[in-house]
Amino acid sequence: MRLKIFYPNGLFLDEEVDIVTVRTVEGEMGILKNRAPIIAKLRVDKIIVKKFDKKFEYIIDDGFLHCDGENVIILTEDVKNEINPHEYLGG
Repeated sequence: MRLKIFYPNGLFLDEEVDIVTVRTVEGEMGILKNRAPIIAKLRVDKIIVKKFDKKFEYIIDDGFLHCDGENVIILTEDVKNEINPHEYLGG
C-alpha cells in the first residue's frame, strides 16, 4: 500500500508500506492494504509506519486521513520525524 503525507511545504513522505497506525478523534486505528475506504479526522499524535521489519514514527499536528484500500493519504498542518533520545545514549 502507498502512504503519502502532505503538509504545507508539500510532500513529506511517499513510500510503499505494510501497515500504518494512526490516532483519530474516535481512537487508534491500524490500516492494512485492501481496507474498506475511510476518511478520518486525525489527532495531534504520532503515526507508526511499518515496512518489512522496520518501524518508523512521525509526529503530526492533527489533520485528515483518506484511505481507498490501496493508498493512504494524510494531510496535516505539520509533520516531523520522532526522535527517541534513548537511542542516542552511550553512543
